[in-house]
Amino acid sequence: MKIKKFVGRSFKEALEIVKKELGPDAIILSSKSVKTGPFGIVNKDAVEVTAAIDDSESVSVDISKPTGEVFSGVEEILKEIRGLRDEMGFLKETLRPIVPTLRIGKDKKGLFNLLVKQGVDTQFAIILLERSHDSLDSLKGAIKKDLKIQGMSSAEESGLIFLGPPGVGKTTTMSKVAHLLALKKKQVNLISLDDNRIGSIAYMKELSKQIKCPLKVIRNVSDLPKIVYREMGRGPILIDTPGYEYKEILEDIKDIFPSGFPMKKCFLIDASMDTQAALKAWQRCNTEMIDSIGFTKLDMATQYGNLYNLSLLTSRPLSFVATGPDIPDDIRIPTPEFLAGLIVGGV
Repeated sequence: MKIKKFVGRSFKEALEIVKKELGPDAIILSSKSVKTGPFGIVNKDAVEVTAAIDDSESVSVDISKPTGEVFSGVEEILKEIRGLRDEMGFLKETLRPIVPTLRIGKDKKGLFNLLVKQGVDTQFAIILLERSHDSLDSLKGAIKKDLKIQGMSSAEESGLIFLGPPGVGKTTTMSKVAHLLALKKKQVNLISLDDNRIGSIAYMKELSKQIKCPLKVIRNVSDLPKIVYREMGRGPILIDTPGYEYKEILEDIKDIFPSGFPMKKCFLIDASMDTQAALKAWQRCNTEMIDSIGFTKLDMATQYGNLYNLSLLTSRPLSFVATGPDIPDDIRIPTPEFLAGLIVGGV
């Protein structure tokens, strides 16, 4: 191990001297201002840098007035650096079976940049490219294999309860689903647990008039069993919930319906949110109880990679996507081809 001190008028100049004498692999151990003028005056432009380089053939220490204490401290630092290098190497080898390679070939760099630009998680992008060839069609094929589409079959049979954070569009989305079911000649039953918002109640009453279906506004989940078991034989039930209580509502459902809730639980995700914010909202609740997800506000999203990220991270099938504010038009059951096209940039 060769350790030496270098002095320059600035840190940059001292670093250039280090590289010139010890080479680019030199390790900077410390830097400080030094007293270079007469009578101990400190010249602020003078910087002393202590650097080291591995030298298996010889060990040379060329520092002024070296002490055993200084040398021991330097050795400890170098020992720690070597340990970190070993740990990094071990980590790479551990991750290699999970992420087959950390390098992207020249033929796939364009596709990699496309995925990252669209918001696909970097690691997900690498894995996708490992499973596809160097063409856009092959990449879209790999994406399609990962997407699970459930559609509205569960809503047509028994109904849905819509859950999610405030402002995600639960009431509007429920209105769209209600219109879709009404067009299929289904007798829809509406229930609202959001009795605190006057605007929401007025909206639900107007919806019930439009599609000519009954509406029940209740305060607590404990009021659900007597309504659900009475109405479920007449047609699908759609339940709206307040956004600020979705975690507590799921816990109440688990307690009040110990044998299982008769409707599917659909968690709505704002497609315009970034992946981390949406994932934080998802993780707030008992995710094991969620049956499917739905994406809203697709028209407000600037990139669609988070559709892929969240489909994988939630591991739940997708029921529908809401593509705009218009009722009942702006909702669709997407095909894997449609979603894969969005994810790679609308191609």
